[in-house]
Amino acid sequence: MLDKGQIKDWDGKPEDGDKPAAPAAKADIASMILAPRQAVATGERVTLTPEQVTARKRRGQWIALALFAFVILVFVLTMTKLGANVMVRDL
Repeated sequence: MLDKGQIKDWDGKPEDGDKPAAPAAKADIASMILAPRQAVATGERVTLTPEQVTARKRRGQWIALALFAFVILVFVLTMTKLGANVMVRDL
């Protein structure tokens, strides 16, 4: 919170905008999801520990491996399904 020395021409009275907002009427889920929101920059930075960096790298490697395995699985299943019928075409 700011004190009197940090603001020029402050007379100690709250501004009109400092009043708490009235509670909104019954909010449904759709309005909460679709309501526009903006990120507020705080200037804070997150510094990861070496253990967290290592865990992030390991997690990324496992995700890449799983994605590669899924692509190979889809390829093998597609080739198995087509089988020898690849060269047979009805023209």
